[in-house]
Amino acid sequence: MVALYNEIKLILATHIAFYRRHPWLIALFFIGFSLGSALLTAIAGLNQEAKNRYDNSSALINNPVSHLIKPLAGKVYINGNIWLKLRQKGITTAQPVLRGRIATSEGTLGIQGVDTLLWLNSKPYQQTEISSGQAGGPFALSSLLVDSQFKDRLTTTTGERLPFIFQNERHQPNIYFADDIGLWAITDLANADYLLDAKGQLSFIELSNLTQQQQAQIQLLIAGRAELIDVQQQEFDILSQAFFFNLTALAMLGYIVAAFLSFNAIKLTLSARRKLLQQLHLLGCSTRGIQISLLIELMVLSLFTALLGTAGGYVIANALVLDINSTLVGLYQLDKALVINWQWFNVLLGFSLNIIGLVVILLAQAKQITVKGERLFYTLLVCTCVVLIWLLNYASTELQALLVCFTILVLFILMVPKVLSALACLPIHIRNPLAQWLHCDTRYYLKDLHIAVVAILVALGSAIGMQIMVKSFSNTLNAHLEKQLSADIYLRSTSLDSTLRDTLSSESGVKLLSIYMQSEGNVDQIPAKLASFGEGSQHYQHISLTSAKLVTEDDFSNEGCLANEQSKIKFGFSLGNKVVFKQNATRFTCRITGFFYDYGNPAISLLTQEKRHKSTALNSDYFGYSIRLKVGTTVAAFSERLIEDFNQDSTQILDNKQFKRYAKTLFEDTFVVTKALNSFILAIALLSLCTSLLSLSTNQLKQLTILRHLGVTKYQLLGMKLLQTSGVVLVTTLFAIPLGFALGYALLAFVMPIAFGWTIHFSVDFMHLLLTCLTLVGVSVVCAYLPIRRIIKQESQEH
Repeated sequence: MVALYNEIKLILATHIAFYRRHPWLIALFFIGFSLGSALLTAIAGLNQEAKNRYDNSSALINNPVSHLIKPLAGKVYINGNIWLKLRQKGITTAQPVLRGRIATSEGTLGIQGVDTLLWLNSKPYQQTEISSGQAGGPFALSSLLVDSQFKDRLTTTTGERLPFIFQNERHQPNIYFADDIGLWAITDLANADYLLDAKGQLSFIELSNLTQQQQAQIQLLIAGRAELIDVQQQEFDILSQAFFFNLTALAMLGYIVAAFLSFNAIKLTLSARRKLLQQLHLLGCSTRGIQISLLIELMVLSLFTALLGTAGGYVIANALVLDINSTLVGLYQLDKALVINWQWFNVLLGFSLNIIGLVVILLAQAKQITVKGERLFYTLLVCTCVVLIWLLNYASTELQALLVCFTILVLFILMVPKVLSALACLPIHIRNPLAQWLHCDTRYYLKDLHIAVVAILVALGSAIGMQIMVKSFSNTLNAHLEKQLSADIYLRSTSLDSTLRDTLSSESGVKLLSIYMQSEGNVDQIPAKLASFGEGSQHYQHISLTSAKLVTEDDFSNEGCLANEQSKIKFGFSLGNKVVFKQNATRFTCRITGFFYDYGNPAISLLTQEKRHKSTALNSDYFGYSIRLKVGTTVAAFSERLIEDFNQDSTQILDNKQFKRYAKTLFEDTFVVTKALNSFILAIALLSLCTSLLSLSTNQLKQLTILRHLGVTKYQLLGMKLLQTSGVVLVTTLFAIPLGFALGYALLAFVMPIAFGWTIHFSVDFMHLLLTCLTLVGVSVVCAYLPIRRIIKQESQEH
């Protein structure tokens, strides 16, 4: 045992000495696995924080929140007496929260009323430096604790305090700024009630550590007045699954590309150390000792790269969190901002993935695999083709949709290196000696460049596929918004004024006035919305049916309603189905007569006419009026009339272009993270290409130096090297383009419909595609030039 220990110690010391002499190899290995695990842990961390967003209490209680008492669907507040009765029943963990917004001339501020005594006695407060937002005045429970990031909204450039705008006369509260308060300004519950004029109502109540008996007791207490929700069963969790599933799949793709970078480093390391290991064996080191030392080495390297990757993922997650928050709040009804915390679980995730990656890499280097490589290749090729054909015909789940993309990738990974090798081995009769050398060297060169070729193929193909998906969604969305947002003016309002509506409808310049009324609920426990735009099919002509027909009165007759495309593709509804829309104890039953396009909405959406909508007595929200003007009436002139003759707030009047700009911004934000991850993947691929080309060029230096001494000019050497390197990269790029198109098709035909429920038309941005390909070729040209420059520099030094 002691002898084995000494052997392992000696071998590890030898390996450390090897890495000291070849620092770029260890750096290459670290960069590959660290970058790959960074992408994965960043998305995993964001996903986990989204799921656990209620662990950190809004009410500042110490225990993690397990349940919420929230208003009934369609309601904004719950009666504050519920909290008092909970305390009377002995449920002391219940903590009330009141939220709302107050405005200044520079913007709005979200305030959150809680038991501030909990805040004042907490460690974060004791460690927080608080600065007054106005001169004088001691800190009191009637003050607002505001995050320093919102200082511009509350003070002028000269430092003067901006007053809050209240509908009823209110005293201006003192303001104190502090760091790390968050998006909601903190104040006492009573003060929030006073400022918001909430009249004793609450936004929600947080609870922790509830027993089954307490849950049953609370259900009886709040029946018909509020609802008890497990924080792990929020609508957000249901709606955002596809979003995070998509990001996780993209991050996994990034890990695969980065793994090829480490694969190249390990291959070069093993090749460089083969003689060293043989010498150790000849000197008396046992095979077992060598194997154990290699295992320890790889375990330590995996752990270090996992730690580095998690640290990188933490940085990436913090860089993306604002864009993620924007998307989750705008489309997935997230009611809390994500806060990124360090998670040791991500270190374990990165370590596990790195171990799996290393095992796969080492197996690929095994002699048995190398000997049976040809048979294994054809076996994998046949299996991949069979699986791909089956998936193209029968894929129906999110995992199967992603497997379509994965099998396409595997198919190209198997075929492209073989095709490149076949092209290089074509029996071409060449008389020129330099051309003969170039042809023979390229065949040998391709074997060593195999990993870089695959990395470029995967990264560029994936980037093209993702770019096609983003471009196609953008074009489809623009066409969709052009029709759906067809009104000339949108007048926002939270209530329906019948008098104003009738007066505006009778105006000579108004062609059609529609409303937007919406109720929230669920269908078969799936979040759903029921909306109406008016009475009569003329109010629904901006809706695009998947059948390409116009909306008619028949679509609403005999309890008919329209359902969005998501309900058909993702949730399995079909024409003629009767669906039951539930909101609290109220039921609305309708028969699906058609489906309409509804991009960006992850929930079920139903359309009915206004009269039937109102007859159900559902809790509803009004969002305003859409006004179509007659020819000859300008938007500017009618907007001025709305302000002067109808006393409407100018900030609530939006013209068509402005409203479309808001909508496009919201949807484009959903792809900011996708584009960022795509950029990371391309950056990793470029790094892989550079390191592979430069390392292989280093091995070619002796050959190139011999050619130079034989009389080959520097321009001939440069021309051969440029032709060889750029040719290989260019051919790989040409194969990556059809791979990108195939992945783009798979994303649009399988992933998007199955995961999100949207059908999108195929579009390509050829300029972006050309720019990406030229960038790769340009990088390869630079890498080809550097070794020639090194030879020329050595010659000049010798002379």
